[in-house]
Amino acid sequence: VTGGGVRIVRAMAGSVHQFGNTSSGVKANGDVRTIHLVNRETVRCLSRAAGVFVDPLRFRANILFDELPPWEEFQWVGHRVAIGAEVELQVIKRTVRCAGTCTDPATAENNLDVPELLRKHFPEHGPYLGIYAQVVKAGTIRCGDELRLC
Repeated sequence: VTGGGVRIVRAMAGSVHQFGNTSSGVKANGDVRTIHLVNRETVRCLSRAAGVFVDPLRFRANILFDELPPWEEFQWVGHRVAIGAEVELQVIKRTVRCAGTCTDPATAENNLDVPELLRKHFPEHGPYLGIYAQVVKAGTIRCGDELRLC
C-alpha cells in the first residue's frame, strides 16, 4: 500500500460477505466474516529452514506484518490485537495451509509443497502459517502502523 491508508471495515451483522475462503469464523462463532494475517518473519523462517525463497504472497493474506518473532502470532489465538490507533481484531484461529500455497504467485507454477515443508521443518506447528481474525473495531490502517496485542 502506498499513499493513503486502507480502510478496514466490519460488515453488517447478518451479512454473508466473507474476506477469505475459510469456515473458521463460522466454526468459532457462527460469523463468516474473517480476514487473514501473515507474519513475514514466520515466512522468512520457513524460507531459511527449507533453503528456498518462499514468497509471502503464496499465503494470500489480507494483511502482511513484520517486526515480530516468527510464530509469535500463534500466541494471539483467543486474544485481541490492535493495528494503529483505530482497528481492533479478535484472533480466532491459526491458518491451515492448503495446496493453493504450492503455486508460485509470480509464475502460476506448482513448484513447492508448502504444507509438507511446514510439517517437515516445524512439526510442532503442523501445516499452519498465519492467523484468521475478525474485525471488532473498524478503521483505517497504514503501512508502518503498530500491530500489538491488546
